[in-house]
Amino acid sequence: MSSIPPEINNVLLSIIQALLTGAGDKQIYAQAEHSLNTEWIDKEQVEVLLFLAEQAVQGQSDDIRAFSCVLFRRFAIKSPTGKGFEKPYYDFTSKQINHISKEVKAQIQKILLQGFVSSSGVPGHIRHKLADCISEVAKDSANEWPTLIPTLVECITNSNDPVTIESAFRVFIDAPKLIGDTYIREMIPVFSKGLNHENNQVKVGASTSFVSVFRVLSRDSRNVASELLPSILNSLPTLLSNGDEESLTSILESLIDLIELSCKIFKPMFTQIIEFVSAVAKDKDLDGSTRIAAMEILPTFAESAPNMCKSNELFTNSVILNTLSMMTEVSIDDEQAAEWANSDDSQEDEDEEEYNAARLVLDRVSLVLGGESLASPLFQFLPQMLQSQQWRERQAALMALSSAAEGCRNVLITEIDKILSLIIPCLKDEHPRVQYACCNALGQISTDFANIIQKTSGAIILPGLIGMLTPQHTFRVQAHAAAAIVNFSECASKEVLEPFLDDLLTNLLNVFSSPKRYVQEQVLTTIAVVADAAEQKFVKYYDTMMPLLFNILTADLASLANTNLRAEAIECATLIASAVGREKFLPHSQELIRILGEIQNNESESDPQVKQYLQQGWFRICKVIGKDFFPCLPGVLPPLILDAKVQQSRLEVDKDEAKELATNQDYDIVQVKGKFIAIHTSLLDDKAAAIETLQDYLQILGTEMYPYLNEIAYEIVIPGLLFFLHDGVRGVCSLIIPSLLQCSIEATGVNSKQTMDLWHACIDQLMLVLSSDRVPELIVAYYNCIAQCLEKLDASCLNEQHLFQLGGVIQENLTNVFESIKAKENKEPNEEGEFYDDEDDYDDLDEISDDELLDEIVKGFSSIFKCFKGRFLPVFNQLLPTVASFINDENSDIRVAGLCMISDVIEHTGADSIQFKEMFLNPVGESLISEDPQVRQAAAYCIGVSIQYGSALNSYGEYIINLTPTMINIVQDANSRNGDNLNATENVIATLGKFYHQLKVSNTTNFNIQGKGLDILLDEWVKYLPIIMDEECAIFCYNFLLKLIEGNDPSVTNNVLHVIDSMIQGLLTSLQGNTKSKVIQAVKGLLNNIPNEQVMALVNKYPSEAQLKLNKMLNA
Repeated sequence: MSSIPPEINNVLLSIIQALLTGAGDKQIYAQAEHSLNTEWIDKEQVEVLLFLAEQAVQGQSDDIRAFSCVLFRRFAIKSPTGKGFEKPYYDFTSKQINHISKEVKAQIQKILLQGFVSSSGVPGHIRHKLADCISEVAKDSANEWPTLIPTLVECITNSNDPVTIESAFRVFIDAPKLIGDTYIREMIPVFSKGLNHENNQVKVGASTSFVSVFRVLSRDSRNVASELLPSILNSLPTLLSNGDEESLTSILESLIDLIELSCKIFKPMFTQIIEFVSAVAKDKDLDGSTRIAAMEILPTFAESAPNMCKSNELFTNSVILNTLSMMTEVSIDDEQAAEWANSDDSQEDEDEEEYNAARLVLDRVSLVLGGESLASPLFQFLPQMLQSQQWRERQAALMALSSAAEGCRNVLITEIDKILSLIIPCLKDEHPRVQYACCNALGQISTDFANIIQKTSGAIILPGLIGMLTPQHTFRVQAHAAAAIVNFSECASKEVLEPFLDDLLTNLLNVFSSPKRYVQEQVLTTIAVVADAAEQKFVKYYDTMMPLLFNILTADLASLANTNLRAEAIECATLIASAVGREKFLPHSQELIRILGEIQNNESESDPQVKQYLQQGWFRICKVIGKDFFPCLPGVLPPLILDAKVQQSRLEVDKDEAKELATNQDYDIVQVKGKFIAIHTSLLDDKAAAIETLQDYLQILGTEMYPYLNEIAYEIVIPGLLFFLHDGVRGVCSLIIPSLLQCSIEATGVNSKQTMDLWHACIDQLMLVLSSDRVPELIVAYYNCIAQCLEKLDASCLNEQHLFQLGGVIQENLTNVFESIKAKENKEPNEEGEFYDDEDDYDDLDEISDDELLDEIVKGFSSIFKCFKGRFLPVFNQLLPTVASFINDENSDIRVAGLCMISDVIEHTGADSIQFKEMFLNPVGESLISEDPQVRQAAAYCIGVSIQYGSALNSYGEYIINLTPTMINIVQDANSRNGDNLNATENVIATLGKFYHQLKVSNTTNFNIQGKGLDILLDEWVKYLPIIMDEECAIFCYNFLLKLIEGNDPSVTNNVLHVIDSMIQGLLTSLQGNTKSKVIQAVKGLLNNIPNEQVMALVNKYPSEAQLKLNKMLNA
């Protein structure tokens, strides 16, 4: 009996039936869908959820029941609407099912659970869907459903129906926290029963469910649950022998998930697992998906436990033998080989799944294990495979080399000649697929060994590839050779390319007449990249290439068949313009601008690729012709601004829809608080790219962009900082702000109302995201943005309220990083020696570490103090407890951060910093004798700053005098210049120099340290030189030395040869700019005053390369 009034029940039932029967009638379906979405989805109208639960269990037909299950889940996770659910109190992560009364929810729970356990003819697919409904209700309300787990356990342990048992396990897949740490011990026998069940589908359900539960367990609970692993592993041989490949694949996929989660628990059975998956991978009679799943175990282990894999010879042999074997599985017969050669698609054949999977496995494993583990065993097979009579083995060897090159770079980089001696002869192989693989290998190593191979081997690689651009080679080989030339050219100098440009461009233009469109497109791409690399060397080919490109761009604008070729021509023409420069391009610029304008008006909106290439092309033209581009802005900027204004596009989807969308490269699926959210990332990628291009225009055109500034700033950039669905958008919005500010300053003035309004809007939003964002890279970007802006403004740009808000943000960020560092200190490392949080995916490590983030926050702190100086001191008083805890902390990274902040306070407030000296003097002194050289360096720098900016002789004089013997001992220590000690020692030398300089300029004559007067101390200080590592220390020390030379100080005249030698070492290492120029003149002067034989003895001790460099400097 329905609990819903008959009139409501009838209306809803008619809607459901209309949705089912109206699938073929768009109008009926649309009306029914509109009625359901607008009239029934409201927090006050919970009848729809009750109705769908009842229909899922009691519907008149299987179709109604199944469809009601789908709709129930969809509307259960839908964000509630109506009064009381306005933002910001509720966001898209809220779910309708969690905002209905407890009474209604209990009623729904009872209906669904009773329907699930009913044995009266419930089809398997409906029982599965009911399980999904139950898990959706249970996700966030396990404590409110006390009968659920006992009922599911009863189904698993006592039911004779495999579908019921599997469906019961299915509930835990989507609601694993039902079990969690609380019930895992009690559930071990339940899972064991499922994993050992005679029905394979039950085994699969139990293993998938176990993985889901395992994912949410703590480390201790995972150790408890690991006793079930033998049951999972023991099922694998049985499934293999029974020929149930589908179930075997599913169990292997569960195993992959478990390895990713906790590889350590598999250590005792590692060898047996590798042996089994190798056997499966080698069995060509098995389905490809099963073999690929088995192969996936190998890189998963490598990425999760590299040390365990490196120490096991069986693992590396299995990887190499299995991947090499699987890479031979291409073009099974001559007919398929011919189809491959004549294909209209230059991309890898998607049907060769095993081959592509093997390449990816070798690539991933080599990246993790490196050349020390993989290069030697791999090259035991490659030479002999390259000599094989079987062309498939020859191509497999070349493709294996391509896959492993990047990961093995550290070893192979010294063997380039030997590698090329294996590859180059294969260019003449009779089989096109081997030729293709050879081009692929040359292109890959040109990228992986970039900047070295171009210099050493261009005369070998380029002629070989150019020779493949001839009619006697297949179209795919021609295109791939051209693509390999792109890889080589991207890191080649114009001097390397110039000798080959004539032959290269002649051959490229010859194969451009190919009937295959992909060959033509690749030729244009290659010419574009070569032109970009050749720069002015390409001028001689400009008059030949541009007319050809203009013809391509103007040919049949209405034809969709030409869009890709036209896009490549846009890139090629504009890159050539960039290469040859303004003078050569300017006479033709207006013609190209006119053509691109016509293309934009005809085609760009309907073809995303052309639109993207147009935007990039417009900017290249702007970069070449500069301010002359200004008249084009009204036509160029609107489409770009439109892309930049794209709003956050997300869809709330159920699990099945999420799986379907996960295969769509335009979408990313994220799970937030149990809801699947589909994000249209391709649109947001375009948005980020558009904002980045706007920044480029701002940097080139400056005030010419001012008419567009308000629209860009207030409608795109400032709102974009809150674009939480796309990190790239938030990042690029922070990057463009300094350019927007500079544009406003140049157009209206630094303190104009327009500039101040813009700055205040930006800083308010930046402070908001600094408090809310948790992405380390973005926090760094926000601080960098603030620092760059403050460099353009003056101290009046923020009032006291802003400063205190900024201080609060810094306090919050410092506290967060401090807590993160401390949390990791308290974690035990895994078997790989790395620290992870139990709650997080073990592989999900931030690209920016805590210490790097802390360093960037401190840099932001420094930029703020630099701008506001004493005005920021009241705010610093609030930060004082945090800074005090930092400089007294045992963690070196935290202590260094604290010392750097103290240095900033002293540097930017001078004598006013004395009020804090009781807080920091003792910790700084203790840090000076720390075992960690980074801490010593920071302490020495802090003391040096107090000398330079803190009125040292008055404010900190006694303190520095007391520390001077310690600093002298540090410098004179036998290990002071070894390894990591050098930077710290050079900072101590600079600090001593700053102190002695202050004493000398103040004419302090009665000063002594341990009985040594200033003259003796200066004599010793000169002998502490050179400074060869730290550029900032070098600037001070050598300038001070120059003053001593000018004053004919005894410390110089008594140590002339050492002084000259120290300056030469500085010139060859640390010295830059104006200081370097002055030191060169000083060296010349001193050399003129010593005998020639002493000069020669001094210079000859340097290597010949250093002598040439020195001679060039002294004779410039």
